[in-house]
Amino acid sequence: MVADDINLSFIVDVLEDVFGDSHLHSDYRGQISFDCPVCSHDIKGLDHGDGKGNLEINYHRFVYKCWSCAETHDTQGSLFTLMKKYGTPRQMKQFLLYVPDEIKLSDKPEYQKIRLPKEFMKFTEVSQGRRLTHQYKQAERYVRSRNITDEMINKYNIGYCESGLYENRIIIPSYDTENEINYFVARSFLSRTKLKYRNPSVDKEQLIWNEHLINWDETVYVVEGAFDSIFLNNSIPMLGKYMTNNLFMKLYNNAKRVVIVLDGDAWTDTEKLYHKLNCGKMMGKVWVIKLPVDSDIADLQGDLSKYEEIQLD
Repeated sequence: MVADDINLSFIVDVLEDVFGDSHLHSDYRGQISFDCPVCSHDIKGLDHGDGKGNLEINYHRFVYKCWSCAETHDTQGSLFTLMKKYGTPRQMKQFLLYVPDEIKLSDKPEYQKIRLPKEFMKFTEVSQGRRLTHQYKQAERYVRSRNITDEMINKYNIGYCESGLYENRIIIPSYDTENEINYFVARSFLSRTKLKYRNPSVDKEQLIWNEHLINWDETVYVVEGAFDSIFLNNSIPMLGKYMTNNLFMKLYNNAKRVVIVLDGDAWTDTEKLYHKLNCGKMMGKVWVIKLPVDSDIADLQGDLSKYEEIQLD
């Protein structure tokens, strides 16, 4: 549904600013196609469009779909959600000027069903015969090089894939409070690869990593990545350097004490996050740990005994 007073040409300008040159465009139908960022960047590892034009956007109905990866990566739904993911704050602000209120109000977060890849094999359940294969040996060698133990593999259900979309990748799943999988990271175990990570292309706004393992009455550690969380009990990775609003509210409403431990090269981000969290009823309940510039929790195998928890001015 589109309001009569919306200047559709401005919406097209904003879309082209975000997704680049369009391929096909029908003013009458309100449909325009672009190179899909999921196909181009997430799947193929390109730093530019793949030239296929598979991402189709209907700006009359404010919906989108990629005709190549919608089935495998759920690349379809509300245009509002797509813009939030790929648009800059400036582009999003421009976009919102022309979006009908009913579109904004209808864009409620929805749970996106995630499944482990059908090719997934848990390390501890691999048959003796398969353990002789070259791929298994490569995968196990990588896991051991990261100092991941059998206990960690069992606790976090860590496995790998030998084929399929996640071929030659270590898989670390995340589960919600109902023990239902809600995400996973897929890290290549090959020494040479263009794309280290190939994770499910879903909105992570509602995701709390392995929430079923979190004890909110104990100190909760905020870390960057999934590998970091393996080495530090009761930790939640942000899966990057920025915290979602949902994770912020979870911590604010549930945590009794929070310690922020980001990578050593992310001290500025640590300071910003500290001042964001250390407010209201969380005031005085937030600490930080400053790691060496070239270190992260996984490198230190979770041993933070040498590093002091401090509060900032």
